[in-house]
Amino acid sequence: MKISRRQATIGGVTLLAGTSMGTSAQAQRDEPLKRTVEDVKEQEKVRSADGLTPKELASRTVYRRAVDAVIWGLPLVGEDTVKQAAFRDGKADYDDIVWWPKGGGWKNQSPTPNVNTRYMYFFINTKQNGPTVVELPPAVPGASFYGTIEDARYVPLIDIGFEGKGGKYLVLPPDYDGNVPDGYTPVRPATYNTMTLLRSILASLSEKDEQAGNELVKQVRLYPLSKADNPPAQRLLDMTEVMYNGLVKYDETFFTSLARMLNEETVQPRDLQMMGMLLPLGIERGKEFKPDAATVAQLKAAAAEAHAWLMDKAATDVTPWWPDSQWCVPSPPITVPTEFKWETPNYFGVDARAIALSQYFCPTAKLGTGSFYFASFHDRYGKPLEGASDYRLHVPANVPVREFWSATVYSLKTSSFFLNATRLTLGSLDKELRKNADGTVDIYFGPKPPAGQAANWLYTQPGEKWFPWFRVYGPEKAIFDKSWRLPDIEMIG
Repeated sequence: MKISRRQATIGGVTLLAGTSMGTSAQAQRDEPLKRTVEDVKEQEKVRSADGLTPKELASRTVYRRAVDAVIWGLPLVGEDTVKQAAFRDGKADYDDIVWWPKGGGWKNQSPTPNVNTRYMYFFINTKQNGPTVVELPPAVPGASFYGTIEDARYVPLIDIGFEGKGGKYLVLPPDYDGNVPDGYTPVRPATYNTMTLLRSILASLSEKDEQAGNELVKQVRLYPLSKADNPPAQRLLDMTEVMYNGLVKYDETFFTSLARMLNEETVQPRDLQMMGMLLPLGIERGKEFKPDAATVAQLKAAAAEAHAWLMDKAATDVTPWWPDSQWCVPSPPITVPTEFKWETPNYFGVDARAIALSQYFCPTAKLGTGSFYFASFHDRYGKPLEGASDYRLHVPANVPVREFWSATVYSLKTSSFFLNATRLTLGSLDKELRKNADGTVDIYFGPKPPAGQAANWLYTQPGEKWFPWFRVYGPEKAIFDKSWRLPDIEMIG
């Protein structure tokens, strides 16, 4: 018997059924078709109820993945941004040193920079130059170094200069299996790119100590191991008064940097799942990143949302230090126990890493060895610090430090200095700082200094939230056992 077939197309699904059969046989044949048609119709109802077309679903997928991509990719993009600023604004290259011999100012738009120490940045690329030497002289009376070599994702590898030690460090390519010559300390990053933040620290602001510090800086050398017998002259680039824009832009350009660095760098096994989730964004190793206009709009909006989330978490997902105090370590609680690795036996803290590194860069390999930082985002009563209001911080006498302490103001929006601000930081080394009769110090914050307090005042910008970092260099035991305590910031006026 010849069987004719009819087709039914519902929701893009083509269904076939026989038509010239007996009634009973026909019913049996049509039953699966009936159920399938009903299933498809039910799916169509759900789709209509959601109000989402396939195009809209794809768009929403891009948006969700893009928000997560910012949070996941922030370390890689953050370090690349600081590097590109050195190359663009400082006219530097790999193995050059950019630095701020006068301590810097508001034009150093890096994440939470310090102007009490003289910052030095340098970048190494072992894919380009092979194993590379970092030669650091030991401390001298009046001047020393302290810094950390980081991989391309801000994983701290080794602290250098601590306790005045010098040495020769050899930064190696990933999976390097060659010999390490005698006299070198090997540094083994998982990436080709590294960044080093090195601080030139002076014992005082005297002309003698400044001269000693400058001479010591000139002895820092970077060069490929292949040129160790005849190292090239070291380029040392002065960033004084140079507008240095090393801040991540939370817009579509974030993804351009991320795509480029993922093509340039190694990918760790734990990153493979995220690499798959980036595919709807058009980010894939070995392929050019060329988003269309619709995708660019999605990426821009997603980056802005991720930034808003990071700002909120920066002020709330912190590590409290003293009981009933607004002062904290400016990082989620997982940070300190894992020593800036964010790895636990049960999970990797992607969110915590992004929250921390949205505020600062180049964490130390060992927390508290050379310095320790406190932050506060709220006043004594738990209200956010506002740029238009006036505040006071009462610093106790005899802060337990071997070197010095300082207080510095930052914008919550950028985690850097307010543009055009001239009053950025105050510290125990400042000659003009006024002390009270009992050795305590009152520091004032606000748009204008209180009468007679200009020497002890730091600027905050109306209309913006802000936060201070209180840094201690050479922290002593009383800092860590919490027997010394810093009072909360109080609103005045």
